[in-house]
Amino acid sequence: MALRGQYRSRAYADGGVRPCRTRGGRRKGRRADATGSSAHRASRIAGGEDAPPFRTILSEAVLRTSLADTAQWRKQLENLAEAAERPNLTLHVLPYGSGPHGLVSTDVMFLRLPDGRTVAYTENAHHGELIEEIASVERLQRAYDAVRDLALSPAESRKFVMRMWEEVPCEPST
Repeated sequence: MALRGQYRSRAYADGGVRPCRTRGGRRKGRRADATGSSAHRASRIAGGEDAPPFRTILSEAVLRTSLADTAQWRKQLENLAEAAERPNLTLHVLPYGSGPHGLVSTDVMFLRLPDGRTVAYTENAHHGELIEEIASVERLQRAYDAVRDLALSPAESRKFVMRMWEEVPCEPST
């Protein structure tokens, strides 16, 4: 799992840009959400008054894989903590001790379409896939729910992010 979309700082996003591949492995260019500018545009939408509800589960491993630049890493954690205070965002942290689960090394996103159907998009280090078949989407939703049940509560997750922020060394003052 990695920080995705609008809740990443520009430095985190710039460090994470990579080519996207289709199911057959062909290069499709850069992921649209990987650039800092598209993440910035998305953050304006996600933080607005009419922002859609957003729920995410971040593995503790993501929060312990810092940027090389500690100042930028502090900023990323600060951005995440501030985002978790928004009424439309629910953040869960999945602790290391949760053990194996049905979404190891897989990011999954659900989208409800205007016709009421739900589709899923899964992504790992090698490719992404849009899943529309109802039974497959339902299996992924059950796996997501099971992982969420293992995660910290939203309040505990915010505290966890703040503890991570406090652990990052500050730049020495001169």
